[in-house]
Amino acid sequence: MATQTRKRAVIYCRVSTDRQEIDGESLEYQEEKCRRYAELHDIDIVIVLHEAKSGYIHYTLRDKLTFARQLIRDHMADMIIVFDLRRFSRNFVHSAMIFEEIESNGGEIVSVSENIDNSLTGKLVRSILAWSAESEREKIVEYANRHWQTRSAQNLPLATGRAPYGWKWKDNDKSKYVIDKEEKLVRVSIFTMFVEQDMSVRSIAHKLTEDGILPPAKARGWNVNSTAWQPSTVHKILAGPENIGVLTICKTKVVTTPTGKVARQPNANIKTIAGGIPAIVPAELYELAQYKLKHNQVDKSKLHLKPEDFLLKSHIFCKTCGYRMGGRYRQYDGVAVGYYQCAKINNKYDKCPDFTGIKADKVNGLVWADCCRVFEAIELIRDTIRAHLEQDVKAFLEHTTGTQQLANLRQELAQAEIEQAKHAPGSYYYHLVTQDIQAKQEQLRKYEEQATQTSTTEQLLDLYQRQVLSFLDFLNVMQGRYHEATFKDKRNALVVLGVRVTVSATPQVEPLTRQVDTAKEWLSLVEAAALTGIDPNVLSYRAAKGEFATAKRDESRRCTYVHRDELNRFLGSVVLKPQRLRDDAEARVEISYSPIFTGVQSSLI
Repeated sequence: MATQTRKRAVIYCRVSTDRQEIDGESLEYQEEKCRRYAELHDIDIVIVLHEAKSGYIHYTLRDKLTFARQLIRDHMADMIIVFDLRRFSRNFVHSAMIFEEIESNGGEIVSVSENIDNSLTGKLVRSILAWSAESEREKIVEYANRHWQTRSAQNLPLATGRAPYGWKWKDNDKSKYVIDKEEKLVRVSIFTMFVEQDMSVRSIAHKLTEDGILPPAKARGWNVNSTAWQPSTVHKILAGPENIGVLTICKTKVVTTPTGKVARQPNANIKTIAGGIPAIVPAELYELAQYKLKHNQVDKSKLHLKPEDFLLKSHIFCKTCGYRMGGRYRQYDGVAVGYYQCAKINNKYDKCPDFTGIKADKVNGLVWADCCRVFEAIELIRDTIRAHLEQDVKAFLEHTTGTQQLANLRQELAQAEIEQAKHAPGSYYYHLVTQDIQAKQEQLRKYEEQATQTSTTEQLLDLYQRQVLSFLDFLNVMQGRYHEATFKDKRNALVVLGVRVTVSATPQVEPLTRQVDTAKEWLSLVEAAALTGIDPNVLSYRAAKGEFATAKRDESRRCTYVHRDELNRFLGSVVLKPQRLRDDAEARVEISYSPIFTGVQSSLI
């Protein structure tokens, strides 16, 4: 007697949101029910697939479902087991296409909770349930829209999110906001420090962190790691109109992109409600804070003495942390000297560990000299540009959002036409696929109309060509005299070349010794320099900064002395960065160019 072959199954589990996990239809719950069904019916499980994507997006964009369908087409599985038919799709047409594909390849569809067979009656019931799933989704959307529209019309909070910092919901129905007394004190103290004590936004953030007050996200138990206040958080609290009782609702809306990702977009129905939330800050104090925020940047900012001192502004970056380096001046004997300094230094809880800086004139000269070497290969540059010009522009256009949407839609349309060809004209499934194709063709027409309203390929190509040809004209005019170029010409050349400069931290040097062994208890700085190998001027500078204590002695009022034990303590932790290494731009600077100039750059190495 021949043994009966056990059937093979793919278990497919899907949820749309994290909330669905909480409400009882989690992936684990679905998997458990499907596994129990397989055990009761002696079915071998090939693989269990979990997916967290909306059931309303096109089914071809769901990778795990696509893999399950492929296993059926390759006859590596005999059936797909789901908890209910809504796991496949919430679009009636898409559900019908999935069912037809699986059955035409000899596969079966098993719904654990609905127990529908593959008879004609079962297929009819299955189609009705697919229609019901789509109808259910439309009702959910309609209810959600009616809910927020009703609350908006009544000037009530939408009750769709968290309460702002300083307030909490009055009840579980989120009927209105009430003031949270502890958070209110923090919010009021921020205004007091900003307006009355004239503290900066950044110093307020540091003060709150030092006092052990948790930032809003951390205080409310959200999944964040940092316990430090950020200046942007303080600025947001100061600027919010909810401080004086003005509630803003419908700021953004959640949408599902064509690829199935969730994103936020500005909401055209944005609305402000005076008195929609209890006021915390007096109106006069709030207005003073807004005036100060408006004028703070202008009042506090310091312009560079000469913009020409910072040729590489916006082109130079710290290699340690990747942040852009800004221009700063330092005073040496009354003379302002320009420096590039890493910009990630202001937040002492999250600053660059190396505090990277370099003299501006050193790196400016080095980078421009390197650019001049590239200019001297003008013919090679011209050939390289012409070889890559059209290719680079087309590559840029292919990655724009509109082009990608058109490509995705055309691909979906082609897949639908392939599906249509599988069915006889006039059949039920042929009619369903035809409707899907017509809807996609209408959407494609709209996308193409939008694309024609934007700049065409020829216009962009012409613009790019004119920019590059203008740069080549500059090279022809300045040939052999590049160092005489104006500051504006140099800046334009840096942009066209796509120059990016990265500066590494200054190398550290170990002192000759970490421990001074001498019978002499007090040492002059000259004697200490001889024993440690550190320049006396460096020791004097470090002493002036308070890194070790010095004293005057009776034996010589002209000399400065340091105790032997104090010197050894200083040597145990000292980090030396000699000026010769700080100013060695060639060793610390890396220069890169736009990809179209790579051939020129490599030929000069």
